[in-house]
Amino acid sequence: VESENDSVPIEIEDDDEVIEVEGEDGAEAGSKRKLTSAVWKEFKRVKFNGNVRAKCNYCGKKLSATSTNGTKHLHNHLKGCVQRKIKLNGKTLAQASLRFGRTDAGAVTVENYTFDQEIARKELSSMIVLHEYPLSMVDHVGFRRFVGALQPLFKIGTRNTISLLSLGQVVVSI
Repeated sequence: VESENDSVPIEIEDDDEVIEVEGEDGAEAGSKRKLTSAVWKEFKRVKFNGNVRAKCNYCGKKLSATSTNGTKHLHNHLKGCVQRKIKLNGKTLAQASLRFGRTDAGAVTVENYTFDQEIARKELSSMIVLHEYPLSMVDHVGFRRFVGALQPLFKIGTRNTISLLSLGQVVVSI
């Protein structure tokens, strides 16, 4: 069925279709100037939807890369990029690697803490089995935002992933 109006279909480019635009010696394509900021060691210049963008080498986020914008926003991104922190030193912030514990006598202790994705997923599946929550709760936007606020490194996965872990929990508890 053809439309009766004069509309033109919009072509949507795929996120994976990026074209590297960096020239020789790190110079911008079409420019004689070299990219001198240290931030360009951690970003790639790519053409995306007709615009030149800076793509983070760690998380893949695309930020503006025009010369009029400067590089301050790229530096700010790197300061908060969780994937960069993981790859560079395996930890997020020094303070986040501490947790408080309690001894049997009731005294409070400070312990080292290292986030472990596998343990966190097993604990999530145990909670779902113990309280008989629906598996679909891992797809709820509110739940994902809450978990992201607690631990940005935690990747929840799908309900299929959780169901496999939960099935293992049920078998173990029987």
